[in-house]
Amino acid sequence: MSEKEAQPETPADEEETRSSEPGDDEASSAPGDDEALSEPDDDGQPDSSEAEPLLPVGNPVRLRALIPIVLGTLVGVLIMASAASPAVVVPVALVCVLLVTVGVLDLLGSFDDTDRSVRHCRLGELMVPTSVALGGGLCHLALLRGAVEGVVPPTVSAVAIPATFLMVVVGLYRIGERLGPWRVDETGKPRPLWRRHGFWLVVMVTLLYLPMLGNHSLSDPWETHYGEVAREILARNDWISLWWAQDGWFWSKPVLSFWLQAGAMALFGVRFRSGEMLSAVADGRLPQPEWAVRWPFFLITLVAVYLLYKGVARSHGRRPALLGAMVLVTMPQFFLLAHQTMTDMPFVACLAAAIGLFIYATQVDAHERIQSYEVGLGPFTLRLSLYHLVIGAVLMVVLPQILYLLSRNLSLIFTPNFDLRFHGDVFDLGSAGNCGLPGNKACQEGLRPVVKSFTPAVQALVWLQALALVLWLSWGERRVQRLVFLAAWLCASLATMTKGPAGIGLPVLAALAYVVATRRWRDLTRMEIIAGALIFVATVLPWFVAMHSRHGQPFTDRLLFHDMFKRAFKHVHDTNRGQDLSFRYYVWQLGYAVFPWTGLAPLALVRWLRQRRDTFSSRGAVVLAAWFLIGFSLFAVMGTKFHHYCFPVLPPLAMLIGVLLDDMLVRGQRDSTVASIDQATVDRVLLGAVAVGAAVLTYMVGRDLVWSPEGRNSQIRLIHLITYNYGRPWPKSVDFGSWLWGFTIAATGVTLLLMIDRLRRYATVALLCVATAFAAWGVNSYLVKLSPHWGQRELFLAYERARQQEEGQLIAYQMNWKGENFYRGNQVPAFVSSGSKFQKWIDEQKKTKDQKVFYFVTEHKRARNLKNELGSPGRFEKLTDPQLNNKFQLVRAVFE
Repeated sequence: MSEKEAQPETPADEEETRSSEPGDDEASSAPGDDEALSEPDDDGQPDSSEAEPLLPVGNPVRLRALIPIVLGTLVGVLIMASAASPAVVVPVALVCVLLVTVGVLDLLGSFDDTDRSVRHCRLGELMVPTSVALGGGLCHLALLRGAVEGVVPPTVSAVAIPATFLMVVVGLYRIGERLGPWRVDETGKPRPLWRRHGFWLVVMVTLLYLPMLGNHSLSDPWETHYGEVAREILARNDWISLWWAQDGWFWSKPVLSFWLQAGAMALFGVRFRSGEMLSAVADGRLPQPEWAVRWPFFLITLVAVYLLYKGVARSHGRRPALLGAMVLVTMPQFFLLAHQTMTDMPFVACLAAAIGLFIYATQVDAHERIQSYEVGLGPFTLRLSLYHLVIGAVLMVVLPQILYLLSRNLSLIFTPNFDLRFHGDVFDLGSAGNCGLPGNKACQEGLRPVVKSFTPAVQALVWLQALALVLWLSWGERRVQRLVFLAAWLCASLATMTKGPAGIGLPVLAALAYVVATRRWRDLTRMEIIAGALIFVATVLPWFVAMHSRHGQPFTDRLLFHDMFKRAFKHVHDTNRGQDLSFRYYVWQLGYAVFPWTGLAPLALVRWLRQRRDTFSSRGAVVLAAWFLIGFSLFAVMGTKFHHYCFPVLPPLAMLIGVLLDDMLVRGQRDSTVASIDQATVDRVLLGAVAVGAAVLTYMVGRDLVWSPEGRNSQIRLIHLITYNYGRPWPKSVDFGSWLWGFTIAATGVTLLLMIDRLRRYATVALLCVATAFAAWGVNSYLVKLSPHWGQRELFLAYERARQQEEGQLIAYQMNWKGENFYRGNQVPAFVSSGSKFQKWIDEQKKTKDQKVFYFVTEHKRARNLKNELGSPGRFEKLTDPQLNNKFQLVRAVFE
């Protein structure tokens, strides 16, 4: 929670507090909706900013800060240069980065602000809430590690992990309450927790998304594919060059999502060594590494939803923003992808956070200054502000990359003798611990980079200069708007690190559309373009440049030209054979992606046009509409199409639907363009007519989720929103038809009630309840019950149990679905194509190693071919059936 929320003129947590109606619960519209807004410097009046220097002067340098900076840098570089276990390196490195971050902030004198807007707090006032937050955090970490190791049963983790997370949330809220950001007025009287819209949004997301997050299998092929790449980061001890099993170097995606997964695996105790992922089964436990790889995605989703809510709340009010956020988290594609480790969620989450912060910044007075919060530490005082939150976040993102690059020219050796060696950049080729297995390339050690002169240490100095320029430009910056713009640049940079140029392109295009539509040209001078560009350089480029230095043109050819450029203009890995790939494609998929809100979406996309130009809410609506239109157009013209490519347009659509729902809740038109009773009557009639059409559209989409005229099982359409192979069969043992019909009828009926003016408010609330129930069912039933069929966790658990009775090697037979690699730490001989090579290898194992028992994971339809190729095994047993997994099976072959 940031200090940007505390302003003397505006009540806090939800400076969204602006309201045209009495009472917090009824607050829905922002001030100024009934009159055009103008700022003195936009109207030709004297610009007060002329009295301010181009670069505000910062506080004097504090040389004492060199101690933590030097100490943190030395320890951080040395621990990264060592061969210590990632379970030690990652937490120690994080502490070192935090120490350097605090040191840099102190060096700039940022804790010594003398601004008059200071709120005072004694350390004793923070002890209780800090204890709650820390205690909850430690319990949360312990439970996550226990769930990963299989010590905590799934039924316990589903309750205890969300409960401890909410303890942290409550503790942080109480800290903010004591410290000052969330006080309602100058008297210091706090708004009750139960009346805080943002708090309830966090609770809703936590209770919907967290309980079953790690209690089901990773889905093939993307989750297991990306999870295996992240596992290899730890196993190979290389955070630059990514490796993927049989395919070798992994160059098809930027690195951020893999760093998130690898860091969480190290922190939460995943057994990442070759063959050890599920080895705790031998001790009678049920390990759940899925908690580790998915937890960072839950956290980034939660933060993004909250920041988008904050931005829309600033422009439209708390209630429309809350409704929009509720709509977003109950959309099927959003809640399903929030439970996947695909790159799409961190990409869209960072994108949504960036645009949410941009909307927030455009609503802030250009000269409003941040507030400081003073904490008494005995004879010392510490002043905290929004500056520390924003610049600290920049440092926490950039510094780890700089320190790691510095460590690449060092090796710290502990055994047999302590030694510190300086050398050029070296790296290894191959899967750690799996060299020589069929399907894996032969390992090579001590490879040298293509560009030998541009060593990692030199690269680190370049990025350090970019970071130093950012700090110099923002040294004395204490204006709220400028700092929030910097935060938006950081989030856009992180989106780029997740999936490429669209991460920076979409926010920039939406911002330009906003400037052109509102004619607020002066805002361009306030958007911190130079500092933002430097943040982008220091955040995004280090990994790309390091990869190019190591691997040269093949890396850029694969990532930039094949996986980005060619995907945009040609069909790459397309699985839409026979489908209409025109403009209709994403209109069709959006219908399923936003159900049960499908019927209201068309009206929400055009209703904002009725607002007067240059009101608070119209400014925010322009950004949201531009985001949707630019994003939809971009992905509609792309050559490569997957159902989930429309995902980036869900957040703006959801927020616009939230604004529409707020209008319905107030029973009438609050739009200032309504000039008479007659006009209001006409509008209500039109809205009623639209409700009928919305109900019909909702029913048609819901029917398509259950029934198809071609005879296909349409229940598969929801899982198609997040998966790859659209020709994969639906499991015969699973039937959700009655549930889907129930949600369809309920959503259709409630949407139809919107036509009745007197019932509109109640119907709106009922529709929210139906959508929430649908989301809860989707993540706790639909996804959980389908995961054994779209993943391989259960098969590998069966293998780990079976090998306790009869030891034998597991082999992937004609498989290329990625789960077989992740759940065995890639310790699996892989024969994508069989024949004489396969038969020869089996014979060698029988003769040279006297191996008689073999386990195979393969598709059901390939079992007969497998048996024929094995010859005449004494026993050929199918250990799993289609009831468990309708795609793959585990087979045991025993040669007497």
